[in-house]
Amino acid sequence: MNRSEKTLFAFVIGAAAGLAAGFLFAPEKGKNTRKKLSDKATELKDELKENIDADKLRSLANSAISGVEKYSKKFSEVMNN
Repeated sequence: MNRSEKTLFAFVIGAAAGLAAGFLFAPEKGKNTRKKLSDKATELKDELKENIDADKLRSLANSAISGVEKYSKKFSEVMNN
């Protein structure tokens, strides 16, 4: 994975974490929060469409999923010991 792919990967993971945190700590009503998160997700999707092609995005998504699964397993191991 080259530097720009790593940067994009980190951005996507950060955006996902931000969305999750938004759900957990949102002071607004659920309907308003869902609308805002949906709008932000749409903006992110549009940015990604402009900046990378579908194959590259698919590859990065698979890498992200693989990374999340890896660290999820490690986290589970740590929590179970």
